[in-house]
Amino acid sequence: MRKNKSLPVIILMVLCLSLSSGAAFAYSELPTGQYFTLINENNQMIHQTGLEVNIGDEYITADNSRYRVTAINGLTASCKYMGEEVMPVLEYSYQQQTWTFKAGEVPVLSAKNPTVAVYHTHSDESYVPTDGTDSIAGRGGIYDVGQSLVQQLKKLGFNVEYSENNHNPHDVNAYTRSRRTAASLLKKNPDLILDVHRDATPAEQYQAEVKGEEVTKVKLVIGRQNPKMNTNLEFAKRVKALMDKKEPGLSNGIFMGKAAFNQDLHPRALLIEVGAHTNDKAQAEKGVALFAGTLPAALGVADNSEEGAARKPFAGENQKSGITIAVILAVVAAAAGGFYLLNKGNLNR
Repeated sequence: MRKNKSLPVIILMVLCLSLSSGAAFAYSELPTGQYFTLINENNQMIHQTGLEVNIGDEYITADNSRYRVTAINGLTASCKYMGEEVMPVLEYSYQQQTWTFKAGEVPVLSAKNPTVAVYHTHSDESYVPTDGTDSIAGRGGIYDVGQSLVQQLKKLGFNVEYSENNHNPHDVNAYTRSRRTAASLLKKNPDLILDVHRDATPAEQYQAEVKGEEVTKVKLVIGRQNPKMNTNLEFAKRVKALMDKKEPGLSNGIFMGKAAFNQDLHPRALLIEVGAHTNDKAQAEKGVALFAGTLPAALGVADNSEEGAARKPFAGENQKSGITIAVILAVVAAAAGGFYLLNKGNLNR
């Protein structure tokens, strides 16, 4: 029997193509009206969320206490206290009248304007008090929240790439569909990618008063099943630290779930939950606008909403990401070339 020399090459090509496309983990959420309750060792509630919760997930509360889910009984997740999370150190600059990170904690800037990419994996998500329903198949109320975010980012001097692609239905494959959108946005070389959602909990979980104004809180969500998890988390902590200083009461913590959320595509990719379906959409729009105000300093740029566009940070990290993608594509091309050469004789017969 003649040995099939092309088999190893085919296997290599499949592996390389898998690396270049990434594994989009399927992720499900609870039906509307159901939610997980996270409790500590004293049976005290620390959080509620419509996100799927698994053993090993972690949550950093608004006061920076870190918990890990150790057991699940029905819709109750028991958590172990892991200690107080070490957060980035902020200092107030009286000269610039803004919060800045302690010297050395923010990378050197380049001379370009920063770009933020925005999209919605769950395109149907809506706000019952305002939209009359929790889900609108064509275009949910979450797009209005996205527009408020985009408008505020532009006022702050950012370049914004906003995809209004629809990824319905709201099922386990939504992230597979939105992955194509996120990959397309990568071509714009963004410094940050935001996937904007709303949670599904009782309204009080997100209801807040910030500086005398009724708004919804904003929760940051990180997928712990992706190779960029640590980088994503460090950036999320930077954003939360700024929320706590600039807009006390706005943060609803950081949840780290058993998923990827397409965050393996970029070192600064965040999923944000802006209120819940039970909250008023106008308050969610106010909350997300306040959240936008934390991003200039989080990205290491000045808030130049009245003086011009901010400068683009982290050029080095973006270049590294581009090099990685180029190397993967080169390997795939080489594998394809090898396959052709090995089978050239057969093709000419």
